[in-house]
Amino acid sequence: MRAALAFLSLVLAAPATAQTLSPPFTASVVGSGQPGIAGLPLFFWNGFGGSTFDSASTLRVDRDVETTSGGGKPWYTYKAIWGLTTTSYVSPGFEWAITGELNNRTRKSAEAQNVAVNGTAWKNATDNGEETGTTWAGNFNCVDNTGQVDPTTSCVGAEVDVGGAVGTDANRQRVIIHAAGGGQPGSHVGYGVVVSPTQGVTIDRAFSTANVGGQFGIGLDLAGGSFSGAAILMGPEQWLGLDGKSDGTFGRFLGFHDGKITFMTPYGPTFRMGDDGGVYLGRVIEQIPHVPTSASSPCETGEHAWSEAYEYRCIAPNRWRRAALTDW
Repeated sequence: MRAALAFLSLVLAAPATAQTLSPPFTASVVGSGQPGIAGLPLFFWNGFGGSTFDSASTLRVDRDVETTSGGGKPWYTYKAIWGLTTTSYVSPGFEWAITGELNNRTRKSAEAQNVAVNGTAWKNATDNGEETGTTWAGNFNCVDNTGQVDPTTSCVGAEVDVGGAVGTDANRQRVIIHAAGGGQPGSHVGYGVVVSPTQGVTIDRAFSTANVGGQFGIGLDLAGGSFSGAAILMGPEQWLGLDGKSDGTFGRFLGFHDGKITFMTPYGPTFRMGDDGGVYLGRVIEQIPHVPTSASSPCETGEHAWSEAYEYRCIAPNRWRRAALTDW
């Protein structure tokens, strides 16, 4: 942190003991005895104009272990910045360990992209050509250690909210989550979004619209994509539910079962079609029979139609035959 960084005020836990320090706050505070370093409130300020403004960063912590032999303890996590807070058993407030807020007033014409929180991890090549280890740009965990069998309060790994917008959004610019693949031209990304439970872990619903009664335009929109494979890929014995309820149950579903495309109802399958073209139907009801006007009316071989007086069958291209219908 350069000497140009300005320290505005330092406030101790009790307002009556508040202290102030003169800027600039020194580049190193190790062993300086400055109050606030051991857990008391500390407030940094990067002012406008002149020598008080640090154009690079208000607070910067460098940890360089490139030349360190050994590199630390196995499976030990080293923190550049560690924010730790512990709630009381009765805490009506909202405890946020780390918060990043941005008040953006930049005009659109400035073409600035201002970010409240941004985490970027550069995956660089190793010194000996070995593949670089796993890299996380952001990692959020919520581990439920309560042992509650059927919890009613949430343990949320990550929550993203977009609010404050009133009216329509014809340009689709209010986006809850934007998964942008790449980062540079020519990049290749394996998966857009992956929900990957570990062995033995069950996720009740991989993707869910949780609030019953919420209004959506289109639930799953793939119209803007170009796919080299299937737009939606399902495995054998997987089903597409068609009349789902909020509790996850459904009665009618479509899938690939026993070697055939199958439509299943609570009363059993009513439609099945195999690879050989064989179709198994519970009932056939023709609402638009396309009755031919003559024996040479256009038709394809195998086509059939009906009227009150005749049943028609196309035996060759544009060649109809008919049989009279009678009462019994």
